[in-house]
Amino acid sequence: MKAVILAAGTASRMRPLSDNLPKCLLSVGGKPILERVIENVIAAGVVQIGLVIGYRADAIRSFVKGRFPFHRIRFIVNPKYESTNNAFSLLMAHEFVLNKMHPASLPEGLLLIDADVLFSAGLLPHLLAQEAESKIAVRVTGNHDEEEVRVKVNERNNIRSIGKTVPLAETFGESIGIEVFSPSNASRLFEILEHRVRAGTGRTEYYEASFQELIDTGKVLQAIDISRFPSIEIDTPGDLLAAESIIASPAFDTAT
Repeated sequence: MKAVILAAGTASRMRPLSDNLPKCLLSVGGKPILERVIENVIAAGVVQIGLVIGYRADAIRSFVKGRFPFHRIRFIVNPKYESTNNAFSLLMAHEFVLNKMHPASLPEGLLLIDADVLFSAGLLPHLLAQEAESKIAVRVTGNHDEEEVRVKVNERNNIRSIGKTVPLAETFGESIGIEVFSPSNASRLFEILEHRVRAGTGRTEYYEASFQELIDTGKVLQAIDISRFPSIEIDTPGDLLAAESIIASPAFDTAT
């Protein structure tokens, strides 16, 4: 399996904190968010990592090379980060994930993570251990609101709808920004992303639109409840303060 971490965005909602520093390098509990993400990925046994960068790319390169000098982390640049969204950033990783430079290689699965998600170390091993080949980490417990990327599921917890338009009354939980795709579903996902980008809509949309199309074509993405593993997507200065509280909780390190 290969991991792709998306860290290209400008994080306009984090300003002025992100004026000179990319959001993923802001610290929580004395450690940059991105450092925690990469540590968790490596601890879960995924050693091939692609990091999609754009805004303040040099700062991210310098930090990662200094902190993880002996790990296989490939930098993938989204040169249009100012005018595109995370679907386009994910598409930039297609050669890395699908071994385009080595067509004889066997296909591999994809672990996709947003670089602004703080989560406890037990989450990834739990998610990867689930039987479903393609799955999305979902926080089921707690309150849900219109800002979240929400999912609707069937009786087997297979996702039927994903996005911010899912009615709150039909919401199973919040997609926190961590997904796993089987090799075949990863390949199909990149086909969908490329088609949507070429059609024009995919340049500025969130990748969940492509997840929805993948589902609509009959592919199965299962919602995995990760509620017992503390996590938060950090979009605003208020989220950053909340993250400090989460990481200070005993449950953050003890959740298994």
